[in-house]
Amino acid sequence: MSWQWNIDQFQGFKDGLALDDVEYKIVELDTKRASAPALIQQKVTIAKNVAAQWQPDLLYTNDDNAQKYFAKDYVNTSLPIVFSAVNRSPSFYHFVSSSNVTGVMEYEHFIPALNLLKTINKGVKRIAVVIDSDPMWVGVVKRMKEKLKETPDIEVTEWYLADTFSDYKDMMMSLQTKVDAVALLGVFNIKDEDNKDIDFREILQWTAENSQLPDFSFWESRVDLGTLVAVATSAYQQGYIAGEMARKILVDRVPPRDIPFKTTETGEPMLSLARAKALGINIDVQLLLNIKTKKQYDWSE
Repeated sequence: MSWQWNIDQFQGFKDGLALDDVEYKIVELDTKRASAPALIQQKVTIAKNVAAQWQPDLLYTNDDNAQKYFAKDYVNTSLPIVFSAVNRSPSFYHFVSSSNVTGVMEYEHFIPALNLLKTINKGVKRIAVVIDSDPMWVGVVKRMKEKLKETPDIEVTEWYLADTFSDYKDMMMSLQTKVDAVALLGVFNIKDEDNKDIDFREILQWTAENSQLPDFSFWESRVDLGTLVAVATSAYQQGYIAGEMARKILVDRVPPRDIPFKTTETGEPMLSLARAKALGINIDVQLLLNIKTKKQYDWSE
């Protein structure tokens, strides 16, 4: 596996399943780095061939695109499916009331992330939210708008959809005098001027090197790459709960329909010390004792 997020989910799944004599076959769709429809279809075909030839006892599918392009075609079949790290409503994939699907939702820790940012920078009042064209952000934005009612002192003044890296750069520069902070969400489906994929790591490095706005997100990988703070969903915990569900299905013979969807309730606060230093933000020592910190950017290692 090439994504740490997936590696951690898979380790959690194996630990939650807690079975020694298990054989796994892994197919990575890798749609966030190779989003061309032809490439996705090639990977989906490979995955379906593996499923047809190997005939597994259970499918474990993680992240939204694995459901969108693959798992949804197996709904209400005899093959049990356990998913994790899904942001979009399970009804979109026809999982609700299905006979063979259960799993773990990945709901972002928006208010805790905002509160962490406000602890570090009390002047934050106006924020912008940046997304890309991935449909998963529809549900995320809806939940964020609902949660904003809990923070009347914070206003989202800009909701930006970034299509190209050039547009993203122009947008980010324009925000420098408009808002106090940025929520960096969608940075995967941004293209170059020739409509080719841009590595999200390049986008986040550019942001850290050019933006003077405090930013936040909901994943540890973003803080590794220069986003100031996050209250991150644990990939390991997502996988672990999914593994426990799989064990109920395979060992206890509980039908998937009788296992309710779940979500991870708590997140892990984290901070990029390198970004804080670049932004001239002094961090309270007491906070540092209670938060996970990243001393340098991944690209500088």
